[in-house]
Amino acid sequence: MKWKSWAFLAFAGSLIFLVLFIADRQTKMGEDRLSRMKIPPQSALQADPNLKLVIERSPYMRSER
Repeated sequence: MKWKSWAFLAFAGSLIFLVLFIADRQTKMGEDRLSRMKIPPQSALQADPNLKLVIERSPYMRSER
């Protein structure tokens, strides 16, 4: 009876360790993939063609004075 409980605890511990090891490895691989990813810089005006340019004398600007 004692050996069965120790064997079960050893098996459960090994299984938990394996699951955590695999999860940690996948997380690190995901971080590596993200750090190697290169995104070309884009202008904010190219993001939405309906954006309007706001200048100092524009009626869209409010003066907080």
